[in-house]
Amino acid sequence: MNFLKISKPILFVFSYIFLLGSFEAFSAEDTKYVAKMSGVECTACKKTIAKAISKLGGVKTIRIIKKDKKNHQLEIFTDGSNELTKADAVKALEKAKHYKILSWMKSS
Repeated sequence: MNFLKISKPILFVFSYIFLLGSFEAFSAEDTKYVAKMSGVECTACKKTIAKAISKLGGVKTIRIIKKDKKNHQLEIFTDGSNELTKADAVKALEKAKHYKILSWMKSS
């Protein structure tokens, strides 16, 4: 029973943080980039990609979505302070050469 007393406030705090983060991720000045990628095989791959891409200036949120057996979609949300290019992303992933960015576009 003590666990329930402790867990409710913790759950409330995390819910509040999640909601604030969700609103922040979609503010009007944000910029979204969408890339098609290959070479993503597991959760560790996703973590490696997210860690590398998050070092680029202005990056706020990264999503990696499986599209089919060999390809994933990379979605990068930025604060709009820096323009990101495919070359920037490729350079960020240069130590992990088996990840390939097949296409890149800025989304509105």
